[in-house]
Amino acid sequence: MARPVVLYDGDCRFCRFAARLVERLDRRRRLAFLPLDDPAAEPFLAGVSPHERFDSMRLAEPDGRLLAAGDALAELIAHLGAPGLRFLGRGYEIVARRRGLLGRIVPDGDGPRRFP
Repeated sequence: MARPVVLYDGDCRFCRFAARLVERLDRRRRLAFLPLDDPAAEPFLAGVSPHERFDSMRLAEPDGRLLAAGDALAELIAHLGAPGLRFLGRGYEIVARRRGLLGRIVPDGDGPRRFP
């Protein structure tokens, strides 16, 4: 794996919106994107129990680490070239708990799939 893979809930409207936003910000195409239920995501999630897989977004790093939730967001921000904004990862849980509500107010659309 040459680049980090953003794994997101493809059934969640807010998650798809957030993934599309990150894809647009990733102008240098440093990141790959997969919905969590995509068959290609399975190898990255081997150590995660099926009932926990959709609890949060995940970031599979080329070195084999699998980050989740705020840690994944903080590292994702660094990959986008804004390491000074890593602190935003601390707010992940606040937003994640409201993703159903937020999904009602964001534009709907397909989530990105850019892999490998």
